[in-house]
Amino acid sequence: MTSAAIFDMARSATRRLRYSYVLVLAIALNFLRANGHDQQRCIELAVLGLGLTGALLTGQLARALQAVPLMLRGAGAVFLALGACATIGTVSLAHALSEWAMFVMLGLSAILVADEFASGDALERHCLLQVVGAVCALYSLRVLLVYVAALAAHTQIEFQDLSTGFSNIRFFNHAQTALLPLLVLLVAASARASWTRRVAFLVAAYWWSLVFFTESRATMLALAAGAAVAWLLRGRQARPMLAALAATALAGAVLYLLLYFVIPVAAGLDAYGLSGDMLGRSASNPISGRQFLWKRAAELIVRHPLLGVGPQHFAHYGADLHTGAHPHDWLLQIAAEWGLPALLCVLFMLGAGARGLLRAGRTVGAAESTEQALCATCIVAVSGIVVDSLFSGVLVMPQSQMSVALVIGIAIGWARSRHPATLAGAGASGASIATRVAGAVLALSALCMLAAVAGPVAARKWEGEALTAQEAANNQGQQWPRLWQAGYF
Repeated sequence: MTSAAIFDMARSATRRLRYSYVLVLAIALNFLRANGHDQQRCIELAVLGLGLTGALLTGQLARALQAVPLMLRGAGAVFLALGACATIGTVSLAHALSEWAMFVMLGLSAILVADEFASGDALERHCLLQVVGAVCALYSLRVLLVYVAALAAHTQIEFQDLSTGFSNIRFFNHAQTALLPLLVLLVAASARASWTRRVAFLVAAYWWSLVFFTESRATMLALAAGAAVAWLLRGRQARPMLAALAATALAGAVLYLLLYFVIPVAAGLDAYGLSGDMLGRSASNPISGRQFLWKRAAELIVRHPLLGVGPQHFAHYGADLHTGAHPHDWLLQIAAEWGLPALLCVLFMLGAGARGLLRAGRTVGAAESTEQALCATCIVAVSGIVVDSLFSGVLVMPQSQMSVALVIGIAIGWARSRHPATLAGAGASGASIATRVAGAVLALSALCMLAAVAGPVAARKWEGEALTAQEAANNQGQQWPRLWQAGYF
């Protein structure tokens, strides 16, 4: 194949999956350009805002919404209506509206990715996954440069020193939970002798070594739980993907020992990191003080069961705890801030999505190895996200938010692609006037809210300027991120 043909093929794939690549571009910029939570938030809002505007103007958003089953559209509408009601009378209407708008933007992003992934062919999907893998590989090189520089300077480092571009290494771990299964999918679905498989294996192994080095218990638990769910639901059909997951994890353990123990000690340094500390922390404080956050969230739910205290408002009502601007649990976050009825809507949508994924899995033949790997990956990734979100801020931090939207979109899109009659029917009918109007109102409302709330301060946040007197008063000592790094208000 000539270089011109390859270029034309890549351009065609990019055009058909254009919003998916917009989302991957935002993830790439956060990995390679951003420095800290606030810059990552600025990139997320700017890039996804432009992408969503383009999808609205071209009619892509309306078509994608039309493809969503009516019951799920209804559940989503009720969820957002409840969230809008929950903003009324809040301490900070701006913070409440920005959180509501953020959920709209991320939800629409997942729907757009799903629509593109469902209609894309195998080559286009593989190209998208390869680009994701390349982005992860480039970020790995960025982290490795820090490691090599420290080693060359004969400097002792700890795991926080490798949180390159992130305000906290945990925020990278949150993104790993969503993206690592996609790296493993590249290993499982690529030809054995291909360079894609070799590079993906090395990157996945290195990411595993970072999971072990940073002692990310939630990510380890989440991916182990996802693997267990995939094995229980798919059995031997999931074996190739799970074998790749295990092989990369084992290689990651070897890299962990080599990079952070053998090489530093050989260079005359102490072993990097906190060897054995994870077991000590797990024994002495297994949930790392989250019980105080969970207790406060439960108290808020009891006092405000219907509409919660308002989107993002745990950051206000939990500020006196000085341990987090969110409950570190997605169930408690939605229930405390949006109300129990809103949580029921989310659980209904999650359950319907899981049911659709399992139904789609039953249509895959034994000889369809790539499709089997895709099915198992979707189960591992989505299950892992759900589990990790029970202990962390996966639904709060910019990079993990976009990673989750990408993975959820891929899972929905793959499930839809296994029902070609339904897919064709949705495309032939086109979007109704009601769907077009609703989609336009929803997208424009979210974009305008985010522009009004974040726009005036985005330049200051990007430059890392000093906090205002009010921000400093509310964020004394360590800052706990929510919308911005100074998350308390």
